[in-house]
Amino acid sequence: MMQGIVTKSTGSWYRLQFADGSQADARLRGALRLAGSRATNPVAVGDRVEADPESEGRWAITSVHERRNHLVRKSVNLSRKSQVIAANIDQAVLIATVSEPVTLYGFMDRFLATAEAYRIPNGKKAVLQYALRSAERGELRMDLGGQVKIAPDQPVQALQGGLDLSTVPSGRYTLELTLAVQDMDPTAYPTQKISFFRWNPGEANEYARLTVDPRWVELLGEGENLRRAVSALYPIASQTERLSIESLSQKDAADSLRWRFTQQFWTKRHPGDALVQAGAYAERVAEVNKKYSSKAVPGYATDRGRIYLQYGPPTLAERRPYENDAYPYEMWQYNTLDVPNSPYQINKIFIFGNFDLAGGNYELIHSSAIGEIQNPRWRITLQKRSYITGDLDQTGANDGEKFGSRLYNNMFFQSGGNN
Repeated sequence: MMQGIVTKSTGSWYRLQFADGSQADARLRGALRLAGSRATNPVAVGDRVEADPESEGRWAITSVHERRNHLVRKSVNLSRKSQVIAANIDQAVLIATVSEPVTLYGFMDRFLATAEAYRIPNGKKAVLQYALRSAERGELRMDLGGQVKIAPDQPVQALQGGLDLSTVPSGRYTLELTLAVQDMDPTAYPTQKISFFRWNPGEANEYARLTVDPRWVELLGEGENLRRAVSALYPIASQTERLSIESLSQKDAADSLRWRFTQQFWTKRHPGDALVQAGAYAERVAEVNKKYSSKAVPGYATDRGRIYLQYGPPTLAERRPYENDAYPYEMWQYNTLDVPNSPYQINKIFIFGNFDLAGGNYELIHSSAIGEIQNPRWRITLQKRSYITGDLDQTGANDGEKFGSRLYNNMFFQSGGNN
């Protein structure tokens, strides 16, 4: 009798690898077949087994050692049984397709949950606790949580469930999970946090019940002017409000809803002087439209216009409409970003490029700010007509003498740099 590891399974025959490196094919002894097994396959890849030699170089598996862990899935034909995918796993790697075939996220969730569950030591009780935390208010919603008790040596089974979010307001949330294990230091409890954004469609029409103050109608106008006034709020709006703005910016949206939304938008922020603040913002929008509008795009809808309205004017700016061997570009630097709809940040850069020379519309191609597009190859993007490279790791940051360009020596970057 020899001990081996199962390296391949065809359902009826198994490939074994022995300690000396030799391999052999083996089958199951009758006593090891499905009798008493909760799985359709009592032996799986990764199992450590005992085997006896048979005729013509083949072996018979006589026993299976206890498993450290295993991954299972429900059997297609025998719904009350499961199929063991692999056993005694040291490392699990999940590979998914980008488009074809379609990735089944339910299977991925079960795979990851099962792998995580094996962090529970053998013979220990555990409790999985979960709750929802509001990122804006910091409160932990225990009413939207619960716990699952795990008995010692309980077989690992991946569970799928859900939370009823129908009454949860729109906003950013984190699902916090903690696995409390018997006799384990609480600071070492396995934890996981899953962040997501919740949009409650029931809130989208709350403003529809408001009474419109005629002064807002006078300030905002109607028709296309009103539609543009609502669209121009996008840079300073929250994520929830941006969803409403996208809906109200459609040409078939009712003016009455646009008036009510804008009235609520400013009254919520400035209860005492909402009309004054709305008028001041309209002046900033007019300034941005004058500076950054192109033939087809109003200034507030351009990247430069959006950044200007959201974060204010830059602390420093370097503009290069004519550059040696590069598209026209602008670099903006902010000492601080301190606005309600973005995290507080220090010393952030924005890079814009104009790739449609006739239109004058500069696109944001890179920023070091959180939540903005980040492209470490932005120098190559600006010089893509002549900077030809197949090296995906090449960023162009260290080619300061290549073209003698101000891309590499300016008030923000001296002789390259990696920002």
